[in-house]
Amino acid sequence: MSPSVSSGRWAVKKAARGAVAFASWASGALWMRSALAPGPRVRAITYHRFGGRRGDPFSVNPRDFEMQMRWLARRGSLVSLEDVAEFVAGRRSLREDSVLVTIDDGCRSLYTDALPVLREYAVPAVAFVTAGLVGRPASEGDSPEPFLGWDELAALREAGVEIGSHALSHRSLGRMAADEVREQAQGSREILERRLGASVSSFAFPFGTRADFGPQSERVLAECGYRCAFHSMHGTIRAGMDPIRLPRIKIEGGEGQRMFELSCRGAMDAWWGVDFALWRTQQSGRPGRAA
Repeated sequence: MSPSVSSGRWAVKKAARGAVAFASWASGALWMRSALAPGPRVRAITYHRFGGRRGDPFSVNPRDFEMQMRWLARRGSLVSLEDVAEFVAGRRSLREDSVLVTIDDGCRSLYTDALPVLREYAVPAVAFVTAGLVGRPASEGDSPEPFLGWDELAALREAGVEIGSHALSHRSLGRMAADEVREQAQGSREILERRLGASVSSFAFPFGTRADFGPQSERVLAECGYRCAFHSMHGTIRAGMDPIRLPRIKIEGGEGQRMFELSCRGAMDAWWGVDFALWRTQQSGRPGRAA
């Protein structure tokens, strides 16, 4: 949830993301993929905050968000969490390049800036909320914004936004003991269900890099009754995948509409190689999570 990066790193990362997207488009990879691996591909895209703060890749300008949701709605690409869960289980067909909108952390701009857009375009979004941070001020949890309160979360749910768990505290589950993972998974679910009066069946791993989840955490989530779980490694969702290990595509601030459209059609799928490289640096003890 780091709020900003240096201007130099911002420029380098934007150039790298743009190069990956353009190369995927220019090489014809977006059109050749069906011949290599037949079957529809679905993507879950991830947001965090809204407001377009300069130098904060986790913050998307509300005007850009409105344009993005309008494009998805007009294309008929939007699908719900239920659609994706049924698709993964092989019980539902979805069109190629369908998109599930997910929003992590539960920051207040989800309510003030994103909710009006979600309502306008009837977006069946999922908000992954860290239960232990609900109602906390901006100074806690490394967020530049305050977190949503229970009344705001209830209003989101009433507006059709599904609420999922983002753990009890925003900490990596990757190196936790099984009992601690269970506390994070089960405790957050119980709090959210009790306070909101609705079942919680989905989970998003905090941070979500390859270092932040693994066989043990996945097993515990399944034992706790979660139907599906998402990490932050880039990639597409295919029928028959493990529902507790689903990839997502991060949507960042400071990028144009064309970049968004290409990302939703697969241009950033190849960023998984960067994700993997960052995991390797984490394994060797060097910092790498923030990308």
